[in-house]
Amino acid sequence: MTTTLEDTTLVLTRTFAATPEDVFDAWMEREAWQSWIGPEGVSCEVPVMEPRVGGRYRIEMRMSDGRIVPVGGVFRAIERPAGFVFNWGWEGDVGRESLITITLKPVAGGTELTLRQEGLLTPDNRDDHGRGWGSALNKLERYLAG
Repeated sequence: MTTTLEDTTLVLTRTFAATPEDVFDAWMEREAWQSWIGPEGVSCEVPVMEPRVGGRYRIEMRMSDGRIVPVGGVFRAIERPAGFVFNWGWEGDVGRESLITITLKPVAGGTELTLRQEGLLTPDNRDDHGRGWGSALNKLERYLAG
């Protein structure tokens, strides 16, 4: 079996009842991001957040079993409020690094967010990330609702 780029690229689209600026800021402000990032049931700390092109971020995901999973990367592009691009990877494992593009588009009643994650290793890895991001976006929706 051959795996193609399409097989390992995750694309999620969600509409939020918030302005593009508010959705953008929920990703780019450390305290805001820390309050919702990570799947439901996982708490996260964001000890490093440098929201500029070339700036780094670091997330410490505290799993329910007590493990801490460090994730980090670099912001590659930022255009408020249209979106941003950053790499996403498990610290110490460059083979698991991917590229995430967030696009924010104003729509009637709010903002359409499209998350595109490229460079995942397998279709199963794509699906695992899809479940994680879907759960995190549920938390983002609650955060934006106030």
